[in-house]
Amino acid sequence: MDKLLVILGPTGVGKTNLALKLAKKFNAELISVDSRQIYTDMDIGTGKLPVISKIKSASRRKKENGKWIIDGVPIYLYDITTPDKTFSVAAYQQLAYQTIRSIHQKGKLPILVGGTALYLNAVTQGLNIPKVPPNKYLRNKLERTPLGELLKKLEEIDPKTFARIDKQNPRRIIRALEIYYSIGQPLSTLTKKFKVDYDILTLGLTCYRDYLYNLVDKRVEAWIKNGFLDEVKNLRKKYGDVQVFNSPGYRQISNFLDKKISLEEAIKRIKFDHHSLIRKQYTFFKRNKKIIWFDIGQSNFQKQVQDLVNEWYNN
Repeated sequence: MDKLLVILGPTGVGKTNLALKLAKKFNAELISVDSRQIYTDMDIGTGKLPVISKIKSASRRKKENGKWIIDGVPIYLYDITTPDKTFSVAAYQQLAYQTIRSIHQKGKLPILVGGTALYLNAVTQGLNIPKVPPNKYLRNKLERTPLGELLKKLEEIDPKTFARIDKQNPRRIIRALEIYYSIGQPLSTLTKKFKVDYDILTLGLTCYRDYLYNLVDKRVEAWIKNGFLDEVKNLRKKYGDVQVFNSPGYRQISNFLDKKISLEEAIKRIKFDHHSLIRKQYTFFKRNKKIIWFDIGQSNFQKQVQDLVNEWYNN
């Protein structure tokens, strides 16, 4: 059975850096599992550009269509669409399976690395996602509706989806409503599963919450020093006001550029939003009992990870 390694964890914990080290040791290639890293022109605020890691030199990374190559290791499903385009979980799932097959055909190990729980579940748990095409007219109407009203409607028609959905993510909420209005059935009754025919090892990175908050805070400060404001300015100029600006970081800097808040307040809110995101990610991950957790605060955690992967991969 073909093998698939998964490295997950909250934002800022060091998943990609670890995955790159494992890739060199086990002849592997990476697949990003991140709902924002799929977009072009969003590098700093999505963590694609490693502003506080050792891999900052432009000579050590190269962008190609749909992937980056860092120190000779490909990371797929970066830059696969533009921020003004609609992109579904089903589309991600299909691309991920295609990429996994391609890596296996080269005799290499695919590593899924990221923290977007719905994308991870779609690939590793075989979510049978309803193939309902986007309805531009309906979406435009829903996008003009206040978030509170959207949530109230979703709770009425699909309480199960309402209970588990990210209530700060309008795109997910609108998609759930779009499915219901298009076919008359709630999303929760349609997401059945199919068998995923891989030998999967799932590793999670964690640490003390306050330590992780501090890591994320430092990363946000590094974003500002390394051109995050210019990134947001260029996005606004190129694409206008698009849904991705609801993402943590982009929303606050947009408010600063519109002179609604100070830069100091924007940075404070970005940090707070990322702390909140971390808590939500842990809530999702707790549901998966197959995750083997490693504490990045332990000096030998990388060796422990390598030993476990080596035993699994060569079994």
